[in-house]
Amino acid sequence: MNDKKIIFMGTPHIAAQHLQHLIDNSLNIVGVFTQPPRKKNRGMHIEESPVYQIAKKNNLEIFYPSSIDFSAMEKIKSFEPDIIIVVAYGIILPSELLDIPKFGCINIHVSLLPRWRGAAPIEHALLAGDAQTGISVIKISPKLDAGDIIYQASLKISDDMYSDELTVALTNLGKLTMLEVLPKIFENKTPSNKQDTNNVTYASKFTSADRKINFNNSTNQVYNHIRAHGPKPGSWFVYRGERIKILKAIKRKDKGQQSTILNNKFMLGCNDGSILPTLIQREGKKAVELKDFIRGFSFEVNDKINA
Repeated sequence: MNDKKIIFMGTPHIAAQHLQHLIDNSLNIVGVFTQPPRKKNRGMHIEESPVYQIAKKNNLEIFYPSSIDFSAMEKIKSFEPDIIIVVAYGIILPSELLDIPKFGCINIHVSLLPRWRGAAPIEHALLAGDAQTGISVIKISPKLDAGDIIYQASLKISDDMYSDELTVALTNLGKLTMLEVLPKIFENKTPSNKQDTNNVTYASKFTSADRKINFNNSTNQVYNHIRAHGPKPGSWFVYRGERIKILKAIKRKDKGQQSTILNNKFMLGCNDGSILPTLIQREGKKAVELKDFIRGFSFEVNDKINA
């Protein structure tokens, strides 16, 4: 397997972890494609992607076209790759690219397809309160995340799991799954199953507005919203004109007026119960535990939030 020529395509941290795992297992990475450097954070400094940084550290040949155009296609052909592995690349691959590698192009996707096709499957699984998710290894097709399934591995989602924890768990599962399935692909021993189009759901990207909490929803819905976006970037609400993030919380059965501060513990009313923040962050401040937040924050019981 180590003699097979691999092109890796990916961009964020989760993809970088998969690339590092291939490197650690001495696989033959002939080229790495990632998205171009972008301005990030408050200082708007140009920053290379996590995949770029791992590739550079390991002296791999790196390419960062803004699209897979003719020039990029010619470069890919010149490598004569046996397989192209894609993990969260974020750039659509043209259909004419898919037939270049001898063993095709595969995608490591962090959901049990056809559920949660798209860019944010981890957040959507938590938001929906899914009891399980997993890894799908698929053949890449011209349509987004719609290729035939080669292999899947499941993972249970615990009720107290947040987005960061689920990301780590799926990254670890993805790395193991990738190494398990590659030899089978090279030996032509993998099945190829069509996705059930009747069960397709989509995981679109979230905007900042999507992360605003609606306390008119049920306690479970609000709690899952916080899990899906926590602890980073965080769910938020507005109180007295200030945007406040809830990064972690627990469900409570205490009932009261929804979208209201119910007591001096800073319990927040939902449709059928309440939420008690445990990790909270004021605008422009550091994240703190609730007891420290209450100590330095002035609020009135029965005040409305998001008013």
